Amino acid sequence: MGLPVSRHQAKEGELAILEPVLSVGDIEAGRIAARTELPQVPLRPGSLDRFRVQPDDLLVSCRGTVLKVALVSENEASLLVSSNLIVARPGTRILPSVLLALFRSSAWQGQMRLRARSSSGLVQLTVKDIENLPVPVPPLALQQELAKLIEAEQEHHQAALRVAALRRDLVDGMVAELLLSAVGKAEPHESENG
Repeated sequence: MGLPVSRHQAKEGELAILEPVLSVGDIEAGRIAARTELPQVPLRPGSLDRFRVQPDDLLVSCRGTVLKVALVSENEASLLVSSNLIVARPGTRILPSVLLALFRSSAWQGQMRLRARSSSGLVQLTVKDIENLPVPVPPLALQQELAKLIEAEQEHHQAALRVAALRRDLVDGMVAELLLSAVGKAEPHESENG
């Protein structure tokens, strides 16, 4: 489990260190927000190392309406995670990207929802809820092939998102330009003629 921020947050007048802390909102489409975009939280100095993530850790949201999952890269290493995230650290028998795909799969998402507590549509998972999920461990050669496929799909997905954003910006720009130029050429209203 991640850092219970409220218990470690410095009170006014206390010695504090500013640290970026990852939360569920910092995960979007399987990606983690850039370190520079994360909120800086004033924390009491102390032993925070057990709440820091390592490369290839998986972050799983444990509170909210949607089960979000993301893989920690070198860029996010040593960041603190809040208590609304569970950190799953793959062992040596399964590749992190394969475990990520398993967590994202509809079958495992369904299993996690069945184990989760829910109040008014909000999912609440615990470490114990996901600890006992059966993890298939295919041969390493198959995992490596799956990892290549997963990486290619992620790159394609990110490229498609970038293209969609560019297309929207282009259309929005064209529409705005056409509408604004049409306003400049429009006949004056009666009230303007007097």
